[in-house]
Amino acid sequence: MWLPAEAFYVRRIVLDVGAPAEPQVELALEAAAPFALEQLYHGFVGAPPGAGALLFATHRRLFAGQDWAEAVAVLPAFLPLVLNPPTAARLRFWRHDLDLTVAGWDGSGPLPAVVLSRRAAPGGEAECRVTLLDEAAGRLALANLATEEYTGPAEIRNLRQRAGWEFVLKGAGATPDLRTRCEGPALETADVRDPMVLQTRRQRQRRNRLLWRGFALGAAGMAMAALLELALSGGGKLFARQQATLEARAVTVAKIEAAQALGARVEELAQRRFRPFEMLAVLNEARPASVQFVRSVNQGHHTLVIEAQARDAVSVGAYEGALRGIAVLESVGIRDVRLREGLVTFQLTVVFKPAAFGREGGRP
Repeated sequence: MWLPAEAFYVRRIVLDVGAPAEPQVELALEAAAPFALEQLYHGFVGAPPGAGALLFATHRRLFAGQDWAEAVAVLPAFLPLVLNPPTAARLRFWRHDLDLTVAGWDGSGPLPAVVLSRRAAPGGEAECRVTLLDEAAGRLALANLATEEYTGPAEIRNLRQRAGWEFVLKGAGATPDLRTRCEGPALETADVRDPMVLQTRRQRQRRNRLLWRGFALGAAGMAMAALLELALSGGGKLFARQQATLEARAVTVAKIEAAQALGARVEELAQRRFRPFEMLAVLNEARPASVQFVRSVNQGHHTLVIEAQARDAVSVGAYEGALRGIAVLESVGIRDVRLREGLVTFQLTVVFKPAAFGREGGRP
């Protein structure tokens, strides 16, 4: 459902990137509009973060008595003109019967700085066109702007793979056709209907989709059950022959499975044996001469707990830092640091990565 473009107040606003867009648009509209928000139909078109939004609003009284509950979308008629922005400052002029619309970009971003629309009197289209273009250029404070011109109604194509629409405006003269898309969240924010109406419609659509999917799944299940029944009834003899073959080879299969299980167990034991000496060798590479190991205990296949002593606390900190730089260690922890009889005693817990040692016991 297209609403007349001349019925809308249009304004470009700046949005805070870190906050939701809808509340900011409503605050901007409350500050600028002379009517309460409840008296307006409004929507907006967002832009990439930091580029703001284009809000548009109209008074509900202009469309009193109209029921749009079953409409797919209710949009301002100028929307196809502004969704696919130019790359530089430019004017776009669109004429459809007596409805004339101009959108102007000042080159500062993807959103138009001005959108104007008039309904011309019969025979006065040319004069109204000149007036609109001059007014748009004056508001932009730019001269010699290139103008793209389009004519005729907007062709609407349903994006079947997505929830949305593609609009095509026929170019006039040397201007190519303009293709724009409005889909997903952009279509919802551009719809000017009351949010409660949109929410009710979305709930109804969600319910219908669930019902349809349930029906489709039920039908597919029935078809699958019928196919299975045919397959079972027609494949009984084949199954009996295969069962007899399997029973005849059961003894051989059992021997093969036992051999495979034994080989897998041997491999597992070979891979998961304790490697305390390999672990100590890794730790000794970074151990300073002032640190001595007193006792070591394996906790699982990857953890080694060592009681050690050092001549001073500085050596303990230096050793911990060196260990943290070893790639095969997953974590390093030092606790129970104590000073006893001129020596610093501490407990070192290191966890090796599961792939720290290869099959031959060496580091990868």
